Order: sequence, then structure tokens, then C-alpha cells
Amino acid sequence: MTDFKTKVGPALGRIPSGLAIATAQHGGDRTGFLASWFQQVSFDPPLVAVCVKAGRPIQALMEASGYSALNLLAEGDFASLKRYGKGFEPGVDPWAETPGELLEGQVAPVFTHGYGFLVLKHTRTLDAGGDHLIHIGEVIGGALTNLEAKPYIHVRKDGFGY
Repeated sequence: MTDFKTKVGPALGRIPSGLAIATAQHGGDRTGFLASWFQQVSFDPPLVAVCVKAGRPIQALMEASGYSALNLLAEGDFASLKRYGKGFEPGVDPWAETPGELLEGQVAPVFTHGYGFLVLKHTRTLDAGGDHLIHIGEVIGGALTNLEAKPYIHVRKDGFGY
């Protein structure tokens, strides 16, 4: 590791973020992945920025459908970390064998369980020149569904990798 990365990496990695499962669907395809870079970026209208590594299968679904969801994780939800941490290959439906895990009639996959969720209408994709794209979405729905839980907060050991 270079001297720059050795000095900066630990500080950069300590920027706290929440954890959520970002989901999208279009046609017969749907997918999700563990997202840790998302943030509210406007009050009126309420906008959220979600960073997606360029080339992830969800990127095309978000843009084609115009919608996505953030299924917010509760503190200690290790099962979701394990299940969604690496994402899924194109064409693999994470809920094919467990359809009861999703609310019916949503524009993007929304979990029936969990801490809470936000449904986003895609407004713009920004390429800032790094290895991730920034997807901006207007919040068009959502709810905090587990009032007893706390949000899953995450920090990294190093700001140069997951």
C-alpha cells in the first residue's frame, strides 16, 4: 500500500454509512445487492443518492424501469449481509424460491420484513469519473417498519475497498 493510502485509508474508511439492500426489477428480471453508499441529498423534493459500482447487473434494471428501492437493514441483520453481500449474477432472481419475502404490487422489490424501506423514482445517473456511478432518485414511498430496531451503521477499516 502506498504511503498516501496508508495514511488516508483508515480516515476515509471511518466515514459512517447505513446498510441497505438496493433492489430493482424490469420485465421479468429483478435483483438486489448490499448497498453502503447512499445518502439523502435534498429535502424538497426528497432525493436520495445511491452509488452503484459500474457494471453491476442492478444498474441496467434501475435505468430501464425508472425505479429502485432501498430496504434498510436493522442493526445485527447478519443474514441479509451474508445473502446479499456479493450481489447476484445477471438473470439470477434472489426471490424465485421465496416470493413471500416481498410486498406485492411494488415498482421495485420491497421486503415484507426489515427495518424500513424507501422507493425511489430514478431522476438521473451521474458519472463522476470514479469506479461507481451515482444514481439519484426521488423518494415516492417508504416506511419505517420496525420501530423497535436501530439502523445498521457501518464503517470500514480502509477507505480503498469494501
